[in-house]
Amino acid sequence: MEKKINKMCNASLIISIIFVIIGLFLFIKPDTTISIISYVIGGTLLASGLFSGYRYFTAEGLGNIFNFDLVYGVLLTIAGCFLIFSPNALATLFPIILGIWIIINSVTKFQYALVLKKVKNEDWTYTTIISLLTLIWGIVLLCNPFKSALAITQIIGVFIIVYAVLDIIDNFIIRKNIKDILNIFK
Repeated sequence: MEKKINKMCNASLIISIIFVIIGLFLFIKPDTTISIISYVIGGTLLASGLFSGYRYFTAEGLGNIFNFDLVYGVLLTIAGCFLIFSPNALATLFPIILGIWIIINSVTKFQYALVLKKVKNEDWTYTTIISLLTLIWGIVLLCNPFKSALAITQIIGVFIIVYAVLDIIDNFIIRKNIKDILNIFK
């Protein structure tokens, strides 16, 4: 169990570091960063869509009524082409996707805080505060009250950096208290 939690913490730390880097790029070069991210995601979706279509026609897809590889292939290919040929569309979707990601992650961190509270560890308050702050960041991204796409992108960059730094701090708090967390499951 400790190994599994350490793997999750390592993955979370790596993702947070990547988010800091993305946040810096979004803040410094918002238009270029959104275009690059759009091309990468679009290319990935396009390749996945083409592969699903290929798999449908070469595997047992033709004889299986419950094989949806063709449907997935067409949808992924369309989404990929859309992002490649309209990279600015991602600027509209990015705050929504990122906001949902941050909200889910902050709720998970809040669950860790409740476990720490249950084992009477005083670090639960820090984890709670951090999870609530990141929850607020996620909600603000979803509400998206800003008008300019460039300003939104730069603000998202700042939010990503703040979120990632808070997540890194929370990661170290959880690692420090891993024994207490594991004791609750014994």
